[in-house]
Amino acid sequence: MNEIGEKLKEARKSKGYTLDDLQQMTKIQKRYLIAIEENNYDVMPGKFYARAFIKQYADTVGLNGEQLLAEYTDSVPHTHDTEYVEQASANQTRSGNKSGNNLFEKIKDYLPTLLILVVVIIIITSIYLAFIKTNQIAKEDMITKTSETVVISSSESNPTENKESEELKSSVAEREEIKQTVAIVSSTGSQTAYTVSGIPEKSEINLISEGGDSWVSIEIDGVMIDQALLTSGNALKAVIPENAKQINLVIGNVAVTSIKLNDTIVEYAPEAANTITQRIEFKINK
Repeated sequence: MNEIGEKLKEARKSKGYTLDDLQQMTKIQKRYLIAIEENNYDVMPGKFYARAFIKQYADTVGLNGEQLLAEYTDSVPHTHDTEYVEQASANQTRSGNKSGNNLFEKIKDYLPTLLILVVVIIIITSIYLAFIKTNQIAKEDMITKTSETVVISSSESNPTENKESEELKSSVAEREEIKQTVAIVSSTGSQTAYTVSGIPEKSEINLISEGGDSWVSIEIDGVMIDQALLTSGNALKAVIPENAKQINLVIGNVAVTSIKLNDTIVEYAPEAANTITQRIEFKINK
């Protein structure tokens, strides 16, 4: 019986893929792909990743990864509970650190605004108290006619103030009407292109695995941000820079992976319904 590496290599060649093609499609480094085909698992970063890479390789070349691992169970590495717990702990620690950093950054961003707001409130309160005191003194000396004149003058100034208030409300309403939209431009089944409009300045993209494992990666403007094997219930999150133009994703298991752009769940294209691996491209229009 052929080794699992030979079987994968034959499947790759039958698809007409080179190792460079496969590296681009799976985001798995070429040296790991070569090691898989040569059944050399010592160069892998761990048994957990060895099995994940084999499954991703198999799914990409049209084989059933889970079935192949079961068929060659005696010749492929087995993930031990200790290694899995360490990997899960590392993922959770990284996620916790990112959350803590994000909270600290948000506090730093809003601190100047809060200080300005406090100063403005103090100034407004001082002016209001001074106005009340002045008004009380004036009432003691004012006669009825003077009071009527002041009331008339105040009434005449209201239309201008009301107009400015209405213009301000209209401006705020126009800004609130700008909402994030995501639209499909094209799809071939294994690759889908989207356009994104109205994206906020502070944005993030979140890949969530539910009901299975999925190898995923996030690339922004040609720079690899992060990649990981997500087990069920875990997520991979990345902050989107304000001037970002394009986001590229690789989803290794579409059926169990959700894409969340800020508060919006991105729907897969209908052509991708039966596709295991998806390459996603987001073009961002400011």
